Amino acid sequence: MQTRTIAFLNWQYPGGGGETVSRNLGHFFRSRGFRVVIYAGTLYDDILPEEDREAFTIRTVPRLPGTAFRIDGDAFCHQLREDRVGALVVQGVTCAPFEQIGRETDCKVLFCLHNLPLWEVHAARDKRSRDIPRPTPARRLEFLLLRKPVNLLTGKIKRRTLKLYAGILPHIDRMVMLCPEYRDQMREIIRKSGFAGSDAPDEKFLSVFNPLLPPAEPTRTPKEKIVLYAGRIEYEQKRIDRLLRIWRRVESAVPEWKLQILGRGKESEALQRQAVRLGLQRVEFLGHRTDLTSYYRSASFICLTSDFEGLPMCLVEGQQYGAIPVSFDSYAAIGAITEQGEAGIAVPAFDECRYAEQLIGAMKDPARQEYLRENGYRAAEKYALERIGAQWTELIKQL
Repeated sequence: MQTRTIAFLNWQYPGGGGETVSRNLGHFFRSRGFRVVIYAGTLYDDILPEEDREAFTIRTVPRLPGTAFRIDGDAFCHQLREDRVGALVVQGVTCAPFEQIGRETDCKVLFCLHNLPLWEVHAARDKRSRDIPRPTPARRLEFLLLRKPVNLLTGKIKRRTLKLYAGILPHIDRMVMLCPEYRDQMREIIRKSGFAGSDAPDEKFLSVFNPLLPPAEPTRTPKEKIVLYAGRIEYEQKRIDRLLRIWRRVESAVPEWKLQILGRGKESEALQRQAVRLGLQRVEFLGHRTDLTSYYRSASFICLTSDFEGLPMCLVEGQQYGAIPVSFDSYAAIGAITEQGEAGIAVPAFDECRYAEQLIGAMKDPARQEYLRENGYRAAEKYALERIGAQWTELIKQL
């Protein structure tokens, strides 16, 4: 039977990069006559775009009573059958009931990892005691004296994560990574693990770039002296505290420039206090914004200072509108985004002094900005929705 309904399962919706991919692909499939269903663990109804309400069927994932995000497999499989889902794209939700879906429904399952392989290991090692659930004094002490050393000094998290992914493989049709480097790396480390499921055939591992919506004209606009951050306001992974320390060096050297920080998250107030402690004069915390395009058009640079990323959508979205990406080289995909320094700036991780120096140098060099910007327009074309959407359509057709 030909697939007519395609569904996406997300931790939350709308939200970060993975959710943006669901949205972009969802609108592509909708334009091709498919019905699109969005399943969300947490639905942020207050920021849900009206066009999504009109285009998609949006549902909250049924959970087991008394749990934060343990999916009720019986109820979810019933929903999949009721919605007549032919293909389910799981956006990094590793706790999905994969075996039960395969046993009780007819839909094909594609698991997508919107991060670098084994990102969980990096996140566990970076976690702070105040970020753990219910951070009572006793729990924080236990974390600092026991779990944190175990995470840093042993391979326990890595083994547990590999076992999880190997165990998923027999129950899905494809594991989709963000770039060929991630695909090859994931396949190799799972193979070497020897866990049950690690002998999955090569064709189960794929790579597909994240898609970009077609840019809204005009894409070439006069640039202002603005550096932009757009994304989740969280310590884990994003490390915006680094960007503020870097900005302290930058704003004293180029006093006519300003930093705009877009997004929301639990670290917002702490970062604003940090900005005050550092004496920063030209930082604007603008909160959540739905019209990112206007900010991309104005910004000359878009910056990340993350511990790790997958293929960050904010950087390639910025490229479409001439915002030059700047990031630490803490993940393989930054090479593809910056085209090895021809369309952006990749700074050795995690040298904050070097980051400031390279950003200041580019700020003071209009000719280099123009060179990087023009190459960025071209580089963003490889993420075009028509191109990536066609790859997904063919993949689902084959399954």
